[in-house]
Amino acid sequence: MKHAVVLVLVLLFVLSGCGVRWQMKDTYIFVYEIEPNSPQGYVLPVPLARVTVTGNVAAVRYTDAQGKAHFQLPPGTYTVAIDKSGYLPLTDTITLYTLELTPGRYVYYLARQEG
Repeated sequence: MKHAVVLVLVLLFVLSGCGVRWQMKDTYIFVYEIEPNSPQGYVLPVPLARVTVTGNVAAVRYTDAQGKAHFQLPPGTYTVAIDKSGYLPLTDTITLYTLELTPGRYVYYLARQEG
């Protein structure tokens, strides 16, 4: 009986300390464009695109030289809005789940604005 109580206490300690970290999800938004004049369809990263995430929390990040923006988000449904001068804006909805253990990776392709 004594071992069962200790086991329950250890389990509660571990879960209470790690539960918060498990709830935050590493979420990566990748923003690219397909080179329009390339017959091979080269994919190019779009640096300095503004990525706005709204939902349970709101955050804004800018993509790096590889076209990546990193967020730490709790589970929930979010609206992702991406914009950059010279490109058409893009909006999407994503859902992060509680038991999802791998980082979320979302890839978007921006189209150049005509004219």
